[in-house]
Amino acid sequence: MPDLNWPKALIITILVLGLFFGANYFYQHHFKKAPFLEDICRLEAVDRAEITSEKGSDTLIITPDPAYRGLLQDLYSDVEKNLAAVYRDPPAIRIEDRRSATLDRFAAAASPAIYEAARSGRYRQGASHIADIAAAYGLTDAILTVDSRYLYLQARDSGYFLYQIVPLPPFQEGEGADA
Repeated sequence: MPDLNWPKALIITILVLGLFFGANYFYQHHFKKAPFLEDICRLEAVDRAEITSEKGSDTLIITPDPAYRGLLQDLYSDVEKNLAAVYRDPPAIRIEDRRSATLDRFAAAASPAIYEAARSGRYRQGASHIADIAAAYGLTDAILTVDSRYLYLQARDSGYFLYQIVPLPPFQEGEGADA
C-alpha cells in the first residue's frame, strides 16, 4: 500500500467540502430564497421582503406598501400561506411599520388594552377601548382584529402607519371568552 500524501488529501478534502457548501448556498439562494421573495413581493400589500438571520434563526421582514388599506390579519395570513408552501420549518414573520410620534404615543397608550384583551379574552371591550384612544389621538383606520392565535392592531396617521401583532395565550379548557 503506497504512502498517503496527507497534504494533498487535506487540500482535496477542503476543496470538495467548499464546493459542496458553495453549491448548497447557491441552490438555496438562487432557486429557493430569491423566487420565494419575488412571489411574496407580488402580493398586492407587500412593498419589500427580505430574509435575515438574527440570533441563529431566520426572520422574514415584510414592508407593506404605504398605500395598503386592507387588514393586517389578511396580509399576515397571505404571507403565512406562501411560507408554508415553500418552507418545512418557516422563518418568523415581522411586519415593518412606519410610525409617527403620534402613532408611538398611541401604541404606548393602547398597549395595556391590547394585552388585557389578549389575556382576558374580552376582545370587543378591548377594541372599543382602543377605538376611544385612537379617536383621542385623531387617528384614522384604527382597527383591532383577532384570530385564534393573534391580536392585530393597525392604525394610520396620514402617511404613517402602525402594525402590531400580539400572540394570544394558549386557550385553556373551561375558560370563557367574550369574542
